[in-house]
Amino acid sequence: MDEVKSSSPYFAKEELEAVLKDIRQMLLGGVLTEGPHVKLFEKEFGTYVQARHAIAVNSGTAALEIALRHFKPEGGEVIVPTNTFVATPNTVIFAGGKPVFADIRADTLCLDPDDVRRRINRNTVGIVVVHIAGLVCPQIRELMELCRENDLFLIEDAAHAHGAKAEGKMAGTLSDCGCFSFFPTKVMTTGEGGMIVTEDDALADEAHVIRSHGQNERRLMVALGHNWRMSEVAAIIGRHQLRSLNSFVERRNQIAESYNRHLANVGGLEIFRTPPRFRHSYYKYPVRVGDEVDRDGLAQVLRNEYGVETGTVYDPPCHLHPFYMRNFGTRMGDFPVSERVLRKVLCLPMHVGMDEKSVDRVVRSLDESMVRPEIARRT
Repeated sequence: MDEVKSSSPYFAKEELEAVLKDIRQMLLGGVLTEGPHVKLFEKEFGTYVQARHAIAVNSGTAALEIALRHFKPEGGEVIVPTNTFVATPNTVIFAGGKPVFADIRADTLCLDPDDVRRRINRNTVGIVVVHIAGLVCPQIRELMELCRENDLFLIEDAAHAHGAKAEGKMAGTLSDCGCFSFFPTKVMTTGEGGMIVTEDDALADEAHVIRSHGQNERRLMVALGHNWRMSEVAAIIGRHQLRSLNSFVERRNQIAESYNRHLANVGGLEIFRTPPRFRHSYYKYPVRVGDEVDRDGLAQVLRNEYGVETGTVYDPPCHLHPFYMRNFGTRMGDFPVSERVLRKVLCLPMHVGMDEKSVDRVVRSLDESMVRPEIARRT
């Protein structure tokens, strides 16, 4: 039985042939790094999101650390959601700051401004907001206002949100800067890679330096940097993926709408809704199972008996990872919403390569599995 994968990169036949043609020409030309394709990818991505600057790097993690280093958080606290990949708080530490976790809203899985407000103090220097599953944090404007009131920077971790929008503005352009990942599971990919987008000239200049060993255009080392450059191969893949991004997002929304229709009446499941005037990119399609449902047992049945692969959105949350518990004193009970909600979230397969038969198979497998007494213990 073929498996319905939870995520998968997508290349149409024509796109794949075009990518291979460009890579062949690049290899024959001999310029494998710091060449024209990276510059063109930066220009094209900046145009797409309508940002003045786009700086390509070799990972989303590098993008976050460069952005954080620009704001000089040394000795200060940066508030981040506990519902995120560990790279988000890790880069705060690498940049010299202290990550302070905050809880999420149960209805969006995104950062809760009310909890953020409680954690702001004289040591707070900034906030990182994560657009979970491809939904721009619906409270982004409230977070922006909080930052203005308290003289804090705001960074968007938009690793999930390529092509997403909030009230007409693209993800990544609603703050001081946005950081994207092009990891293979993402809405668009370069294999490995990342991008910083910003209107800030100084941040853009510093990013160009830090990504290349701290060297300026004259090859003089003016700062301490890393080898965080994007390769020409990655940029070629990214340029072709970017041309398909709108169609990728459209297809993901079609799959989500199909899920919404079919799952509306499945007992024991709650669907997350997208606010008006927001465009979701649906990097993931999360659902919330009821308290009586054994989520992990359900996931096991779906995979073993139906060939349907599922996932989660960062369960356990960051504050329950051993490193943070050991070094930052976090513990169970610190963030009750995240702890309660995330253990009940299941992410259904979501990628452009899915067809309607795949969606029907996922829905049917859920419908059949949810009525099993060992999965949903009714009280």
